[in-house]
Amino acid sequence: MPSSTRKIRKSPRSSKSSRKTSVRKRSSASEYIIRKPRSPRLSSLTTREKASRERSLALLSDLRRGVGTYSELLRKHHLDRRTASKYLGRDLRGATRGKRVRASKADSRIRYLLLPTASGDVPVRIRGSQAATNLSEFFHDRDKLLRGKMSAEKFEARWLGVRIAGQEVFADTAAIFHRANAGDMKIESLYASTGGVE
Repeated sequence: MPSSTRKIRKSPRSSKSSRKTSVRKRSSASEYIIRKPRSPRLSSLTTREKASRERSLALLSDLRRGVGTYSELLRKHHLDRRTASKYLGRDLRGATRGKRVRASKADSRIRYLLLPTASGDVPVRIRGSQAATNLSEFFHDRDKLLRGKMSAEKFEARWLGVRIAGQEVFADTAAIFHRANAGDMKIESLYASTGGVE
């Protein structure tokens, strides 16, 4: 009798613990389903996939700056929704119940971008959207400088001595004008295709 009583008392506890375990498993499983998939690892991408990733990151940058709507930027960067979602999934918000697609405020993704140095604009490995935004602002201001829409004094006051991702940007206006006259500053995009591996 006592032994059977002990068994009866133990069984509710064991069933509760098993229920708790199953709830935890279901909870963690549902969290896994809700969580958006990570983008493919950079080191495993082909040259073509890297180019698509770079265009996707350029789209993300434009989306954050309000350059255009998501649909407009897909056309601008020659991407379809599936490709953009593949590389930007976790940094795209909305797209449900008629809501417009918007970008996350920031990210820590690795990018290969052009950095202005004394030896020219060279591709470098940059981490984070904030550094990418700062570089974009530099090139925008340099373009305005070369088109006469920003004075040399204002440009140098803003950019001389400035470091982005630990490296100082080249902001010597005399040298910039000299290189522009020599045709050394024909940049189509801040994003650089290095073709290398991470």
